[in-house]
Amino acid sequence: MVVTVAEIEGRLSIRYKHFNTSRFLEPDSVMPKHPSVTRDNGLLVVIKGDHCGKLVRRIHHWYIHGEDFVYLAVMQKVDGAADIILPERLELPPDCLCVGSETKEEKNLNNTLMNALREEARQAER
Repeated sequence: MVVTVAEIEGRLSIRYKHFNTSRFLEPDSVMPKHPSVTRDNGLLVVIKGDHCGKLVRRIHHWYIHGEDFVYLAVMQKVDGAADIILPERLELPPDCLCVGSETKEEKNLNNTLMNALREEARQAER
């Protein structure tokens, strides 16, 4: 389920659409969908730590002392065009990330955006 955070009457609330009606969710009932470190290549949102709120995409992943880490590129969203890859890179565990929501058009625009960075990371691993 895709949810949004909205300010209503000066208070933040978690909302979702049910058919064409916006409905309220109790915060205790909302759990983030963490990405798979090996498969989720779509838009992600940092939900913990110093980089909270940043939009990112997965470049690569690895295991350090038995823990998963994701190597990420920070993104800038652009309406009607492919996202812009910013120079900032992050390394975070998947519990600091949440799967973001993209329309089919946004997915198509960004389909090949990360290919060069992913290939570069694979080459460096060898």
